[in-house]
Amino acid sequence: MNARRRDILSILTYLFFSLVVLIVVLRFVFGFQYVVILTDSMEPHINPNDLVITKPVSRDDIRVGDVLLFRVEIGNSTYRILHRVVEVKTDPDGRIYYVTKGDNRNYTDPWRVYPDQAIGEPLLVIPKAGVVWHYTPLIVLGLFLLVIASLAYELAWLLLEEEPIRLKSRKADLITRRRKKIKVHHHKRR
Repeated sequence: MNARRRDILSILTYLFFSLVVLIVVLRFVFGFQYVVILTDSMEPHINPNDLVITKPVSRDDIRVGDVLLFRVEIGNSTYRILHRVVEVKTDPDGRIYYVTKGDNRNYTDPWRVYPDQAIGEPLLVIPKAGVVWHYTPLIVLGLFLLVIASLAYELAWLLLEEEPIRLKSRKADLITRRRKKIKVHHHKRR
């Protein structure tokens, strides 16, 4: 493999590795969440297949009009939903909860969202990046296999590569043989 191709491959590998480290650090150290939007409930600002990066939100920072990522249990499943807070109310027990609604809906959500269900608020919306995000494990596997294959290719090339045979002139070969015979004959005389 030539040096330029190797340099480009190294740069791409370092960039990919840096991106993975950044995503992991933001997720596990700072609590950022990555959500792919599946429905049209938040159109026109957030569309299906958009990737939304959310940052953690404090209970005191949630206001009417904020877009909020929260957890809701429906049946035996837990869903992460991104909707707008349209009202703050208090239940009969005195606990605060939020009434939420999708921007593209005419009705409010049928559930109550309590502050402990809040996960975060949108920091960045990347249009259509959710399509790639769904295939991230497959892409990572493909890149891993590509790196392994290129390393195997390089290793095979190094192991199978031989030193080029140096062509000797016939005259040089004859002179070398004659010198050897003279030395051998010279040692036998004594």
